[in-house]
Amino acid sequence: MNLLELLRKSVNNHADRPCLLYKQGKRYQSITYGEFWDAIREVAAGLLACGVQPGDKVAILSTNCPQWAISDYAILSLGAVVVPIYPTLPAEQVEFILRNADVSCLMAEDAAQLQKVDARWPSHLKLAVQFFGDPVDCGRQILTFADIRAIGKERLPSLQLPDISSIEDDQLATIVHTSGTSGTPKGVMLTHANIVSNIQASLTCLPVEPTDVTLSFLPLSHIFERTVGQYAVLSCGAAIAYAEGIEKIQQNLREVRPTVFTTVPRLLEKVYAGIQQRTNKIPRFLRVVLPVGWLIRRKLRAGFGGRIRYIISGGAGLAADIAEFFHQAGLPVYEGYGMTETAPVICANRYNEARPGTVGKPIPGVQIRLADDGELQVKGPNVMQGYYKAPDETANTFTEDGWLRTGDIAEIEDGYVKIVDRKKNILVLATGKNVAPWPIENSITLSPYIAEAVLIGDRRTYVACLLVPDFAALAPIAAEHNLGDDRHVWLQSEPVRSLIRQEVMRAAEKFADFERPKRAVLLANELSMEAGDLTPTLKVRNKVILQKYGPQIESMYAGEEYLPIFDQTDESVQTTGQPLPAAGQPQATEQGRKRPIWPYAAAGILFGILVRLWVR
Repeated sequence: MNLLELLRKSVNNHADRPCLLYKQGKRYQSITYGEFWDAIREVAAGLLACGVQPGDKVAILSTNCPQWAISDYAILSLGAVVVPIYPTLPAEQVEFILRNADVSCLMAEDAAQLQKVDARWPSHLKLAVQFFGDPVDCGRQILTFADIRAIGKERLPSLQLPDISSIEDDQLATIVHTSGTSGTPKGVMLTHANIVSNIQASLTCLPVEPTDVTLSFLPLSHIFERTVGQYAVLSCGAAIAYAEGIEKIQQNLREVRPTVFTTVPRLLEKVYAGIQQRTNKIPRFLRVVLPVGWLIRRKLRAGFGGRIRYIISGGAGLAADIAEFFHQAGLPVYEGYGMTETAPVICANRYNEARPGTVGKPIPGVQIRLADDGELQVKGPNVMQGYYKAPDETANTFTEDGWLRTGDIAEIEDGYVKIVDRKKNILVLATGKNVAPWPIENSITLSPYIAEAVLIGDRRTYVACLLVPDFAALAPIAAEHNLGDDRHVWLQSEPVRSLIRQEVMRAAEKFADFERPKRAVLLANELSMEAGDLTPTLKVRNKVILQKYGPQIESMYAGEEYLPIFDQTDESVQTTGQPLPAAGQPQATEQGRKRPIWPYAAAGILFGILVRLWVR
């Protein structure tokens, strides 16, 4: 089957059921499966009438919306090839993809997105379609989405659209450019068969029901959201609601009340850190005598809408502690693993069989093996056809016997796969020791006071790190010590530096001595996509970070300016390995010291107040 046939099956079975939900004004509006199919055919006819032919490359440059999904299926129904582009990319990267993929038609969200192309318009780009707003007046053929649909509706009775059954499963469906954590993005060629096989295999692991509702906030430009969050959901007759953006995700969760939620670890980490921060504010004796855990779990479930059956996490590694925390709260998280080159799913935890800290087992039809150096290699029907116009890169990505090199170091136990780190991210110290950064970085960022951690030390004598504090969490501490609003002042103050040091030491004490960061540089600015620090899937671009903060790194290693962590040369640093008190909490009482009785007497009164605060 091809992707259109999968959708048509849902249209035939659920024509009157909601398919897409989008916010208009203050309320969500719905599009049924029947209406969705009609819109696809009209847009397809409009594009055909304007010259789009089978095999043409058509780009979509937009945030998630119904027009994205309609355009996606309309392009595919013509036998053309979809080229998704992240709407957060700057103009020069948009231009690179348009040229690299030989795009002849661009479907863009609005005038702001089209302006990225105006000064860099490739000669092979013949047509542009604008989803929202008045079209840009730049002397080129630019139509609105409404124009294209009106043209298609008028021409549809006399225009012969291709029979979707004639689309072969080995036909190229999409060219998805890798997010490029290092180097130039490559165009991954995926066929209908690659994606359909991945959908069908993934659904045997995590089934979706026609009654399910999902909330889409990850970019459809990424194959994870497109395959798992769009194609798989619509092939089951379920409904997709589009979030208004990451800044409104909490509000939209409460409005939509999804039953299935697809996300990346970063969002779950933020939620977890926020809860830890709020919990730490509750006096310790209250946490002992009151059912704080029950209150937190209730509040958390309500925050996700109250109907979640399960959460899918992918795109990066998720700490086992966080997965277990959500599971205990009644929000089971199923972690999977994949890459753009595999359409994307390779492994997934099965429904009711999750093993936190792993990415599950290979999905049906996919084979895996470990190379001598521990690299995970893959073979299966979901593996790409290659990189567009890059035969040498394609050849280098496959072994001589046809296995795809993932570039990830992995371990396998009882069939469950655990990803250690990216092969290229492994730090080889001057001492000959190898350090996998991700487990250490992940442990450090479990602290509610640390937003980002980047381990460094390749070809150095010891490991160090770059740290971005969570400034919102530090604000009460800054206020308590009258530090003002200047973050640079905060990072030079002893209360903040001492707190960050303790948090890193606590997080890293379970690792070997050579793996623990000895020194750190504190950064005053958050990492962002706009600054080029993060990929659109919120992964850190290590190469960019190392270049951007090169002077600070060299200064740290030279001993000029740094925060000492496990630094044996600094006598003020505690390196005894003794457990440190939780941040913001008092030291343990001396053995035998009597505790006052009044806190327990007051617990009953405070319990009622606490319940009202958490439930509100």
